[in-house]
Amino acid sequence: MAELYVGIVSGTSLDGLDTALVELGADTCNVVRARTTPFPGPLGDGLAALVADPRTDLRDLGALNVAFAEFAAECVLALLAESGREPDEIAAIGFSGHTIFHQPLPPGAFTLQLGDPSTIAARTHITTVADLRSMDVAFGGQGAPVLPALHAWQLGHAEEIRIAVNIGGIANLTCLNPSRAVTGFDSGPGNALMDAWSRLAGRGPFDRDGAWAKSGTVVSDLLRRLRSDDYFSLPAPKSTGLEHFNLGWVQRALAEVPEAAPANVQATLLELTATTIADAIEASEPEAQRVIVCGGGAYNAALVQRLEALVAPAVVETSAAHGIEPAWVEAAGFAWLARARLVRAAGNMPSVTGAREPAVLGGVYSGETPNA
Repeated sequence: MAELYVGIVSGTSLDGLDTALVELGADTCNVVRARTTPFPGPLGDGLAALVADPRTDLRDLGALNVAFAEFAAECVLALLAESGREPDEIAAIGFSGHTIFHQPLPPGAFTLQLGDPSTIAARTHITTVADLRSMDVAFGGQGAPVLPALHAWQLGHAEEIRIAVNIGGIANLTCLNPSRAVTGFDSGPGNALMDAWSRLAGRGPFDRDGAWAKSGTVVSDLLRRLRSDDYFSLPAPKSTGLEHFNLGWVQRALAEVPEAAPANVQATLLELTATTIADAIEASEPEAQRVIVCGGGAYNAALVQRLEALVAPAVVETSAAHGIEPAWVEAAGFAWLARARLVRAAGNMPSVTGAREPAVLGGVYSGETPNA
């Protein structure tokens, strides 16, 4: 029997909070309604500052933790109001939190997401499932990417080798080869560097359709320096985030090359994303027949066109061709993880993350009214 869940995603690109109302069953994943709500200025600024510099006052951290959760709860209630649904119709919320630091390698491996799930449960009166990465890390895994199980379920094919590419702030791949176990990993930067450079240049929060990048010319020396980062040659399983690939990382490389026009830097960052994704596909599944793109990067026409050229003759298409809009795949995935937690199913895939064993992911925070 299908039930309604809500998935909440705060991605590394910091463009807003995605919420999706999702109908889930044993063989059903239908996004009923979804919305993206931009972060209020102070909240977005606070998150961006914390990611850029993780040193903070504990009082500020606590206040931001609750403020983010209150905003998430408001977004959920707004989504339900638009959908004509009541909180008691929702089985659970799957909440990604916002990753403020990700360090999955020992010693002292950990992953830290901001956003108090108790606050969400209390404000919405909906059971909330959160902290969906830490258990995988505790079992020796990377804690990311967390959505390959959904990709395998929705996008896999019994006779075709496919790659699902989620291009958010960071790009990640799920390798769907019917002859072996599912694998996946973060390939490197997705939209985050292009968005950050666009903001720095005063051109807005993102480069629509990649038009600005397309107006520039790739700076070969800069691209070479960026591509020489050790992360790209690491074997899977691996994961990364803005603590590694950030504007400072780009600026350090820029300091070592002749001055480049801003549009040319943007063109180079687009080329970096496209080529590192293509390299990862070539290294992991060189016989891939179909590449299915989701996430915000699916709407960057210049990026998708460049990826098409790099991975030909593989077919490149978006997840829309498979029944789910690219913008909502991640939110649907966190709704799916909430359902997996409630039915005590494994949410991770050790073949992807490197965890020692499958694990039930996440903590459950009840929003239900107690019995009298």
